[in-house]
Amino acid sequence: MEGSTVIKGATARRYAGAVFELGLESNQVDSWRTDLETLASYFGNKRLQFILREPKVSIERKDQIVRDLLATKLHPQALNLALLLVERDLVDHAPAIYAEFEKRYNDYKGQAIAEVTTAIPLDEALRKRVRNELEQMTGKHIILRERVDPSILGGAIARIGDTLIDGSLKWRFALLRDQIIRGGDDSAGQSNGLFADLFGASGLGGMAVTPASQIGPELHTNDGSGNGSGSRDSDSNLNK
Repeated sequence: MEGSTVIKGATARRYAGAVFELGLESNQVDSWRTDLETLASYFGNKRLQFILREPKVSIERKDQIVRDLLATKLHPQALNLALLLVERDLVDHAPAIYAEFEKRYNDYKGQAIAEVTTAIPLDEALRKRVRNELEQMTGKHIILRERVDPSILGGAIARIGDTLIDGSLKWRFALLRDQIIRGGDDSAGQSNGLFADLFGASGLGGMAVTPASQIGPELHTNDGSGNGSGSRDSDSNLNK
């Protein structure tokens, strides 16, 4: 399974790179992003995937299904890509191709997606401060995607690309517990930056900055205990 995931990721990056170059050459990067998002939405549907990957369904029939669904929604080259993915049995790669394309798109636009998790919803003033702090940290325009997860207790967690910034009280309590067990102070891994200042009233004295690949997604979503979680994209238009 892991090997399959690696291969899928490499394939997605290859297709996304080729499409991005086409977009640059034709000055249609924004159009390609919209089309890939549409394609990912349709091809991410499990029922449609099943039909388009079913060996008993002829390739002609599959092509016709795709044309009927997408001919009026995609520009011609994007429709050709959709048909190519069907022909090569790569329909399930469409969401990953879009994700890889979006990474290149955001770099090209000088912007970044920040997934920010807080115990309670941000108000507008704090949302602005979080965005400003992250923009100073990254040097990029930040688009916030907000989630609420009461299990982090307080503070905030931000994921930007491969970097995770943990300024939650849950992390602080875990660090303190570890220090009590092992002895010594609790200054390791702390910083008086970003969320320490923003959420100082919550008793936050520092934060941990970690490659996101080392942290599971459970820090950003509801833990299934019934606490509930929500999400909010405070800048859904990615075009500056």
